[in-house]
Amino acid sequence: MKKRPIVSVFGLVLVAFFTIGIARNNFILDVEYYPPSVESGNVAIMLLGGSEGGMSNHSTELFTAKGYPCLKVAYFRTKHTPDRLEMIPLEYFEKAIGMFQSQPEVKGKKIIIIGGSKGGELALLLASRYPQIEGVVVRVPSSVVFQGIGGPVKTSSWSYQGRPLPFVPYYKPFDYSKVVNNQWRELYKLSLTQTEAVEKAVIKVERINGPVLLFSGKEDKMWPSSQMGDMIVKRLKAHHFPHWYKHCAYENAGHNFNEKSKMGGTPEGNKKAGIDSELRMFSFLSRLSGSDKNMNGTGS
Repeated sequence: MKKRPIVSVFGLVLVAFFTIGIARNNFILDVEYYPPSVESGNVAIMLLGGSEGGMSNHSTELFTAKGYPCLKVAYFRTKHTPDRLEMIPLEYFEKAIGMFQSQPEVKGKKIIIIGGSKGGELALLLASRYPQIEGVVVRVPSSVVFQGIGGPVKTSSWSYQGRPLPFVPYYKPFDYSKVVNNQWRELYKLSLTQTEAVEKAVIKVERINGPVLLFSGKEDKMWPSSQMGDMIVKRLKAHHFPHWYKHCAYENAGHNFNEKSKMGGTPEGNKKAGIDSELRMFSFLSRLSGSDKNMNGTGS
């Protein structure tokens, strides 16, 4: 195992973290671990990036300052990971979870996974398969496993035991010349009309071992995240999901809750969504860090 200590200054808080390339069962994990800067609560955060690849651009300062240790997990476009988002092995993340749990500040704590967009798809998928994950926060997620991105062969984004997970392929025929600024909404909406593929590729969110908080933008132009968020809630209700869950779908918000976003929504709508979703996320984490006795059934 190789550790490279790096010190970053966030305001007046000095935080030491490790970038780790660690070989575990034939996988070399590209992760960054950030211990908490204050006494730790009962929660540890696993952060996933999206289709941009590389290490997650999530800021860890607000998490570690509240006592939450963090693990950023890269899964493509890094030194030890594939170049394309296709056939990414779930076993890789299983090893990352194990490595995270072995850290002194994490032992005995609830692992909460956080991801957005394609990372939201992955977060839900991992939580549905690994009970070590006890809560989920996702922004503009998918409700199904979609086709991989960037490869010449049509295959799944994710694999298990060397086999592709069932996936929804991109709809054909489609006029790709209509796509500007990565606004793929129409393609994904058409892809979701492939009923048989959707049924096979749906993420079994009812198996998640803890509460679920979803955020989406009703004007998302990357893909129909509000529609898929509703699909997730519908499935949770149908299976009498025993844990708390909530879907916050924001008016006038797009794919990125960012005032400068070109992926839907208005500057004001995206700003409001960004502020509100952050407040709700930290309230969610605070409740989990103490007691989840009030987190049964749907939220309000």
